[in-house]
Amino acid sequence: MSNSFTSPPLLTDASRVVAGQTIRTTEIARLADSSNYAFATGGTSNVLSQTWDDSSFRQDSTSFVEMCQWYIPQISSSHQTLKIHLSAWSSAGGAQASFSFVVGGATYQQTITITDSSRYGSSFNTATINISSTHNDFAGLLKMEIKAPSGGEVEVLGIMVNWSPLTSPLAAGQHFHQLSEYVPQGQTRLSADLPLSSRTGVELINNINTLKRRPRVLFNWSGVKGVSSGSSISSAGAVVQAIAFGDLNSMMSESAIFPGIKDDPTLHLYAYVNIRQDGGSYSALSIDLLGERITMNSTGWTTHTLSFRLDELPRSNEFGLSMYRIGPDDSEHNRIHLYIKGTDIDGSSGAFKPYIAGLTIIGV
Repeated sequence: MSNSFTSPPLLTDASRVVAGQTIRTTEIARLADSSNYAFATGGTSNVLSQTWDDSSFRQDSTSFVEMCQWYIPQISSSHQTLKIHLSAWSSAGGAQASFSFVVGGATYQQTITITDSSRYGSSFNTATINISSTHNDFAGLLKMEIKAPSGGEVEVLGIMVNWSPLTSPLAAGQHFHQLSEYVPQGQTRLSADLPLSSRTGVELINNINTLKRRPRVLFNWSGVKGVSSGSSISSAGAVVQAIAFGDLNSMMSESAIFPGIKDDPTLHLYAYVNIRQDGGSYSALSIDLLGERITMNSTGWTTHTLSFRLDELPRSNEFGLSMYRIGPDDSEHNRIHLYIKGTDIDGSSGAFKPYIAGLTIIGV
């Protein structure tokens, strides 16, 4: 009962799977093949992609300094290899980056050496984090620390993160995403002159329901904390720490959201918001996000379940998909409450203000 699949899969002829047509092994086998392929590879594109302006993300500390945090969704219990691709360079040898993935109370860590000695040098440096246990958490927290070499500086240019796809054949047995179950389709049981059991159809429908709940990252951003640079370049260390009112018309993505989310009350959008305040007493901060007003009653990361209240963008016609604006709303409330300057962050204005230091939005 090989749970194999081809890549790319051969798609089923839609005209052959309608009422009145003979049930052929070709269509059943292709449905199973596509299902296995979708489970193995779906959601393994970037779950994080962020870049920074030239010279802005710099570090000269010879001890590890935590600088960024993002939430990363788990796509299944079987996808256990997280690939982190870092674009960075150092003015001297020995610079390092350390990544920690915190999920289900466990921490998985990997440290890599930054090898490039000039901007956009020869290669990305890749960290591989292997998840050795099964965790039912919807998402985990990824942290990045940077360490400069003695007498040198590190500049980070960009980062990309993805889950590694599974290879054929899929492991036998049940696979999970939280409480949703996926059962691989055995190709050898779907060939000619074998019985087509009702269980095959039931499992195929259940598998589709599991796959449509697979999380997709729609927006993922982290401010940078702890930069330090001795460079005379004016932009050195001048990196963005917060989402402020001036970012509202640009700090967003145009993302495809599929129509089924409107019709299924069990499907939602999820927002993870990281609030920082570097001094003083904290007062709750509220923001408008995807048509809803949410309140963060404490600093640190908070999780919010959002209903679907977005208006489709006119640009949907260009993509042939339902496209939506994903990010903080460009609303009057946000323009007031996200009015923040650098002096409000470090307290030199006379008072500290809370600010958004990270934002992850996940859909399906």
